[in-house]
Amino acid sequence: MDAEVVLQRFNNRISEQDEDAEIGQHGDGDTYSQLRKNFDAAVANKAKVEAKQLLQSIHSLQVNNELLRHENLGLRQALYTKKKCETKRTTLDLQQDEEGFGGAVFWSPRKLREAREREAAKQDEAERLQLQKTRDREMKAAAALYKKQQAEAAKAARQRAAEERRQAKKAQAEERAAERALKKQQRNAETAAKSRDRANNSKRKASHTAAKNPAKRRRAVAAASRVDVGPPAASPPPKTSARGRQIKTPAKFK
Repeated sequence: MDAEVVLQRFNNRISEQDEDAEIGQHGDGDTYSQLRKNFDAAVANKAKVEAKQLLQSIHSLQVNNELLRHENLGLRQALYTKKKCETKRTTLDLQQDEEGFGGAVFWSPRKLREAREREAAKQDEAERLQLQKTRDREMKAAAALYKKQQAEAAKAARQRAAEERRQAKKAQAEERAAERALKKQQRNAETAAKSRDRANNSKRKASHTAAKNPAKRRRAVAAASRVDVGPPAASPPPKTSARGRQIKTPAKFK
């Protein structure tokens, strides 16, 4: 490995870093004359149109930058002055006697100490009142929050109770409907069983009667099948009472 090549690359890197550091030192504080010197050193042919346009752009940007810098400085000073004026100042309550006739007044250290003590007491009282107001607001907010939570809990309890009642009514209705359906099914089953029993009883009676009197059945069938060619039987003579009146037989006895 050639050591000269490595050292040359290292030296080139150091020189580039130095150039970057020098370039970085130029910033908003540069005046137009400094920028013009840099422009003259960087641009060889200043007669070109592009070079003139670049110089005009540098001049315009530098002017705007300077105006903005002065505006920023003025705003900073105005803000500092405003904050300085807003500083709270307290005047000691020295409680000058009404018998004074004006003019310069000199206060003893004891008077100043008493005035400072009174001012400290006022500040303590003001802080106490402020703290009390803060506590009152917090207690009021806590009471309002507690009241709101209680109202929400009561509302939730009412909703749960209503839902439970609704579910209970629904369950009772379903139970009654199931009972009615079961009773109806039982009645239908009983009716069907009775119908089957009646039909079976009728069949059994008919078969028993037919098996018991087969000859009578045959005679009745034969008599019904014969043709009766003789005259109809004469009706019996009417009945009369002892006095000779005709007795009518009621229809139910005919």
